[in-house]
Amino acid sequence: MDGEVMRALVVAGEAPTNRQHVATVLEALAQGGDDALMIIGRTTPGPHAYEARTKLGRMVNGFLWARLRWARNTYRGSEWSWEDADGGEMDSNDVAWTVPFPPARGRLPWRPDVIIVVTPNQGWTKHSVVPWAQREEIPVLSIDHGSPTLTWPWLDYRGSMMGCTANAVWSEVCRDINVGVGAPAKGQIITGSPSLDGLDAASSIDVHARLGLDADRGIVLMLGSHRLPVKGPADALFQEALARFGDRSDLAFVHKPHPVEVSQGTAISMPDGVITTLDQDLYLPLLRHAKVVLSPATSVVIPALAFRTPFVNSIRPEDGAAPAAEVEALLDVLGDAVFSPGDLMAILDEGLRPTEAACDRAFARLGHRADGKNGVRVASLARWLAEGGAPEAWTDAE
Repeated sequence: MDGEVMRALVVAGEAPTNRQHVATVLEALAQGGDDALMIIGRTTPGPHAYEARTKLGRMVNGFLWARLRWARNTYRGSEWSWEDADGGEMDSNDVAWTVPFPPARGRLPWRPDVIIVVTPNQGWTKHSVVPWAQREEIPVLSIDHGSPTLTWPWLDYRGSMMGCTANAVWSEVCRDINVGVGAPAKGQIITGSPSLDGLDAASSIDVHARLGLDADRGIVLMLGSHRLPVKGPADALFQEALARFGDRSDLAFVHKPHPVEVSQGTAISMPDGVITTLDQDLYLPLLRHAKVVLSPATSVVIPALAFRTPFVNSIRPEDGAAPAAEVEALLDVLGDAVFSPGDLMAILDEGLRPTEAACDRAFARLGHRADGKNGVRVASLARWLAEGGAPEAWTDAE
């Protein structure tokens, strides 16, 4: 590094919702006096944002990447926002910038000491940014954009570091799953997720007012999933709950589909009276203020544990999507912190809630920290890598 100021390029990926994973990291960099530049997509990616439209096209592109490490540069300037650490718009065509940056067919204001990414597994980050960083010998820190709670069949990509120097993971469970599918343990560094740093702020948001609901209506929050083996049971749970309780005037059913469901056009159709929101800024406030959450116990269960919000889990050992023994182990970790569909009436009418002790135990395993400093920890790890430190030698000073 050139002196004490670290220069960090943050590439958050095509999806604007990825801002949640880097916002507090950028705050920490700014507070530390470091220079930061973020590049993030302006609009939600469509169904073919990351792959060719045809099977043949996908096969050809896969072959070219696997054998030759070649992929077409998909960067289009109009689709990306360039921002400083405070969220101010930056001009990517600034004539004063002198450092060549081929991934964007342009220049940067300085040579990065570290590059922080969110989606090294796909799109422009995977095919252009990370390979450039490798050629330039710039360390790359990935912020894990989600936290698997089970070893799903589609997690093979997590067995690779994807060209990154280190991966900042949510928790010991996330680390162990990544290592279990082949990722090197020394590269999986537990920092907690910056996306959880807004837990305290979520309590002050009036979600009823934001959604135009009477304050006395209990929110039944339905959080969707885009992976078919998980999506099917979740959608069935939503339909069952709507059939049983959908006509109650004291309840408001709110559906928040997964961002990938939206981009792929696979979100379940909802009947009249159900409020559907795509507002990612309401994600944590909804989890905080919901009367109950209906969802598979994927990473969305983690903030619910922190809020101690009643959570009805749709994942069952008999579903077959993940190893039954592993599902049983997850349910054992969650214990009395989550409920089954049969408990929904007791939650709605009898005030059934999870025990604080169960929520705290489960969160410690799945979420690591809820102190609002996960972004600070990621920034600290980034500095460590920029200074040449080995990922596994980094320690949390908090």
